Order: sequence, then C-alpha cells, then structure tokens
Amino acid sequence: MPIGKMKKHKEMLKHPVLRRYLPETHWMTDSRTLRMLKAYSSVFIKPNHGSGGSGIIRAKRLKKGYEVRCGSSRKVVGSHSVLKVIKSYRKTKHRYLVQKGLRLAKYHGVIFDIRIYLQKPAGKWMIAGTAARVAAPHKFVTNYLKGGHAAPLSTVLLSLTGNNQSKVDAYHRKINKLSIAIAKIINKRHSIRELGVDLAIDKKGRIWIIEANSHPGHMLFTQLPDQTMIRTIMRNKQLIRG
Repeated sequence: MPIGKMKKHKEMLKHPVLRRYLPETHWMTDSRTLRMLKAYSSVFIKPNHGSGGSGIIRAKRLKKGYEVRCGSSRKVVGSHSVLKVIKSYRKTKHRYLVQKGLRLAKYHGVIFDIRIYLQKPAGKWMIAGTAARVAAPHKFVTNYLKGGHAAPLSTVLLSLTGNNQSKVDAYHRKINKLSIAIAKIINKRHSIRELGVDLAIDKKGRIWIIEANSHPGHMLFTQLPDQTMIRTIMRNKQLIRG
C-alpha cells in the first residue's frame, strides 16, 4: 500500500533542514479546520491516500463567507455552513488532512508547481526528471489527470525571474538539494527506489514542499519537447526491476 501523506509529512517534519519548507498540515478535525480557515486565506483538505489530485477540496476565504471547490463543483457559503459543505465533498472511508493553502506563483496567468522524479537504480539517489506542472485554466490543482500539462522547468523559472539566469540556477540548486534530502529521509524508513517530490513556489518566490509520492507517475514527462528525461526514467525503471 502507498505510504500515506501524513506519515511522509511527519518524517520530513522531524528533519530541521526540511521543516521550514513544509506548510502547516494536520489531521482534519472540525476545530483544526475552523482554526486554519481563520488563520489563512485558503486551506486544502486532502485524502491521506490519494493521487492524481482527486478528492482534493479547497476552501478559500472571501470578503463574505467562503468559496469551497472540489473537482468541477464550486459552492459559495457563509462561515456557519463552511464545515458542512466541506464534509459533503468528503468520502467517508478516507482520512483527510488539512493544509495551509499557498498563494502560488503563476506562469502565463495560471498556477504551476514542480515535479521532481527521483530514482535509485543502484546505490545512490539521482534526479531523473524535473518539470513544471502547469494547471489548466481556472483549476486549483496542477495534476496531469486534472488537465495540467508539463513545461520545461527552466523555461518557467526564466519567466518567473524575468530571464535572470543566475536566479534560475540558484532555484535549480535549491530544488535539487531539497529533493535528494527528501528521498534520503523517506528511504530511511521505507524501502523505495522511486519518489516523486512536488514543490511549489509562492508569489514571494519562496519554495515549499507540497508532498512526496512513493508511486510517482511518469506520463507528465512524455509531454516535454525534449524526451531525454522520459528515456532516463524508463531506462532506470528497467534497472530497478532487473
């Protein structure tokens, strides 16, 4: 069974280097959800065992009340009924987390995040693929299964930094260092040889760790104009299986 989101979050939280990159995340309870709705402009409610962006609920504070979205459904409600609406979207058999929402940076007017594909074909972790995941217009998740598409990470970072190559290089170094650290930490407790790390950059340029996925999908990388990364990923998969 895939490792739950909360388990991985807690393992990363224990690491002093990673702690400052993690948005506040808790098991969902009524009181925690209400407290976080008051503390932050938006929160995300996610199934502990979920992938592809399915089942994610976003509650966003408006001038009056809240906007609650799940998939293509959207409801605007008062503060007295926001919990009831959130619960109506939940599937009873799943445990859920509540996480601080981030004000993500945008690329061509839509949000994006970053997928790092790590593999350990031999004794050492390597970064086999990096891509920006650009959301479909008006979507609040970037996942491939929800209409998101891949863009070369360097292209998106150049756009974000106003074509400042030294800033782009600094982002790459930080992203790579963080991703390797995450893989090593999770690998200490779990026998894994592949990991997908999802990072985000907020509007202030700060990097955040969204989550780590122990069963990452590779289809995103088939969308990149340069097929080098997908070839590396597939070659490493053969070595891991062999």
